[in-house]
Amino acid sequence: MTTALSHRYDCTIHDGQDCDGHCAITADKLIAWYADDIAFVADETPATTLEAFANQVGTAGSRMEDAGINNAEDLDTASTYLNDAANASGTDQAVLLKRASDLLNDVSDMVGEYRDMI
Repeated sequence: MTTALSHRYDCTIHDGQDCDGHCAITADKLIAWYADDIAFVADETPATTLEAFANQVGTAGSRMEDAGINNAEDLDTASTYLNDAANASGTDQAVLLKRASDLLNDVSDMVGEYRDMI
């Protein structure tokens, strides 16, 4: 019996294991994936640091919440996790980035809805 391995994101490493060991969420990945959309809502230049990204996520969350976008409050929570991650390291930082990532999954859809409203 074979088990399907789980590969995520842009994984190209097929070492016989799933991605958890080598596809960890990083601040750079989150910024690359979401900074442009978040910056649009925050009306700023896309963030390049975790601290700036965390601030823009908070701003975007507030603006989308004011516009009535569903789940926009998740961005406020994600911003908190990102701020905490900026001051953490190792496993603590990895856990915080993963939690933020989970909350940012719907950003593209949320920003699309926001674009349609303005």
